[in-house]
Amino acid sequence: MKILIIGNGFLATSIVDNLVSEDHEILIFSRTKSTRPKTQQVIGNIFDFDEFVKVLAWKPQVVINTAWITTPGVYRNDLSNIRYAEFVTNLTKAVVNTNVAHLVVLGTCAEYGLQIGPSTAGITKLSPTTLYAQQKVIALNSAKDLIKESDIRFTWARIFYPYGPNQDPNRLIPRLIHSLRNRESIVLDDISSIYDWITTRDIASAISWILGNRLPTEIDIGTSFGVTNLELLTTLEKLVGATNQPHSQLRHSYGLNEVFVTAKNSPLLKSGWSAKDSLNSGLEWVLDQ
Repeated sequence: MKILIIGNGFLATSIVDNLVSEDHEILIFSRTKSTRPKTQQVIGNIFDFDEFVKVLAWKPQVVINTAWITTPGVYRNDLSNIRYAEFVTNLTKAVVNTNVAHLVVLGTCAEYGLQIGPSTAGITKLSPTTLYAQQKVIALNSAKDLIKESDIRFTWARIFYPYGPNQDPNRLIPRLIHSLRNRESIVLDDISSIYDWITTRDIASAISWILGNRLPTEIDIGTSFGVTNLELLTTLEKLVGATNQPHSQLRHSYGLNEVFVTAKNSPLLKSGWSAKDSLNSGLEWVLDQ
């Protein structure tokens, strides 16, 4: 298939590599140059929509939008989230009038807000608490309204906690690895909440599964297995061989007993897909890069 990928970041890279391995024809649209083999690319800015929309002349059968602000320490309440949500609305309007058969947009588990149990796409209420999550919900609802009268298939794929090679060094797992390797003290602000960590290669596998299987509009991409940050740190310490580490500070300054995990009855998992990486194998993969 001819697949247009919007964005060239951490998640997009793994998705592109997996789709190329399946012999799809890939065109990347992004502000930064891609080095992915066997792909075409158009350099541009999604916020210059009159220019962006010209790429649809390539006549993709599938469009996958991965473009959102994700800068650590900034993204949760940055005003640019509004522009990204508006882009999803404009994108949906544009593809409705083309031969695109399937539009896929990456969402986030943050749309669920604070939960005390696992979340199920299509059942668990969306209760976003940040501008980032609120604008994702606005974009979801806007796209659903625009596409409901068309024959286009629409998938909103909520990503839980992604990790993999080449992740932003300010994210939790890269920071922990750096600190362990350099024997630096570690601060964990939340040691009781439970997080569903999933590798980018499993996310890429899930996207391919979604393209090949008829699933509901809203999908959760996670493993259904959650761990605390303390368990994450302990696993990394064993893999890195970090003995006699400097004292780590463990406290509850952010979050307490919250659950950010995909439920086992979520549509994607019920359809037969499952993550291949355990936390251990996923972290080994990252450490080997």
